[in-house]
Amino acid sequence: MSPRSTDLLIGGRGMATAQGRTTDHLGPVTGVGDLTTPAADAADARAAVDAAQAAFPGWAATGATERRTVLLNAADLLEQRTEALAGILRQDTAGSLAWAEFNIRLAAGQLRQGAAMAARPVAELLANSPDRASDTEREQAGVVVSLVPWNGSMVFCARAIALTLAVGNTVLIRPTADAPVISGLILADVLAEAGLPAGVVNVVTNDHADAPAAVEALIADPRVRRVTFTGPIGAGRVVGRRPAPRPGL
Repeated sequence: MSPRSTDLLIGGRGMATAQGRTTDHLGPVTGVGDLTTPAADAADARAAVDAAQAAFPGWAATGATERRTVLLNAADLLEQRTEALAGILRQDTAGSLAWAEFNIRLAAGQLRQGAAMAARPVAELLANSPDRASDTEREQAGVVVSLVPWNGSMVFCARAIALTLAVGNTVLIRPTADAPVISGLILADVLAEAGLPAGVVNVVTNDHADAPAAVEALIADPRVRRVTFTGPIGAGRVVGRRPAPRPGL
């Protein structure tokens, strides 16, 4: 199979990195290059945050029914394309066919679960005294960065972004360099086809060597209000320490 190539997804547009750098993904079965992806740096990460921040007010103001519909449409598309997507998942991760199809079904289920949460009431009535009550209402946080691993990559990505999108936040996915297509780019494409506005989901891929600097730039950006992470304990501790000095995170 000839090598494939991809782009960053920023503001609804596919693009190369500012410096034009790329990295090659080695097929886990063949050990040869089968995919070329952009190797983003800190400047590319900031551009993706720009796009997510710009899209946030519009998506936050979008009605819950419309957000739910987008997620349900995306879940349907995933299931309709199970056979083709399973082939890509196996190529990226060397998993079995049954495992790949199981992951796709789980990912569709995560999107449906997020859709169900979109219309859930977000206000609470609090009784302060026998004759007086007050209510509290939750607001969207803003830009959320999702760091996705390679194992179970599609379902972990869906889990990381489904509820985030359902409640009106925007997302920047940083897929693992070991499976960048199945752990970010495919879901972003499916969501766009399902009706998600441009910039609500952005995807930034990078080389293994650039990962620490790219993640540092993302977490350090004051516009990033939440971070979701699935991965090893050591990396999780590093990710957890980065936003500690910032209030409200």
